[in-house]
Amino acid sequence: MAIEAKRTPQETRAALAKRRAAADARAKAAIEALRAAGDLRRHQAAADALEGLLTRATGLRFGTLADLLAPQPWAFDADGAVLGHLLTVDEDVFLAAIADGRLDGLPLGEAFGLPWANLEERAAWTRVYADALRAMADEAEGQLEAQRRREALQQTADRIRRS
Repeated sequence: MAIEAKRTPQETRAALAKRRAAADARAKAAIEALRAAGDLRRHQAAADALEGLLTRATGLRFGTLADLLAPQPWAFDADGAVLGHLLTVDEDVFLAAIADGRLDGLPLGEAFGLPWANLEERAAWTRVYADALRAMADEAEGQLEAQRRREALQQTADRIRRS
């Protein structure tokens, strides 16, 4: 029977430090992988939003509810505040947002839930959003009124035929 040699306190500390360093390295690698995945998701969301604009050929028109709810590409500052729509910001902001990965594809309503760097920019987009919603509400009310008139005319025509 062999007697195992016990580690000295210095050897134990060194082994523990080595295991901690390895665990720290694994954690840092995992954190970087998560950051890269987040960056990839934001880039993909912005690319999808731009592609959707091209596919729908709507540009920045918001004529339907689907247009309002579709993800739009937004540029962000270093603090995460919305700078504006990627297609309407200044060229230097556009290029910096692309280069630094500070962009994301979000519906307009969701972008309103975030801080904005410039309240005038947000106010302009709020007007666009509100105007589009008002136009859709007006159209729905107009369609309802048209249906009521058609039904009234139909009832009048039916009474005339019966008399």
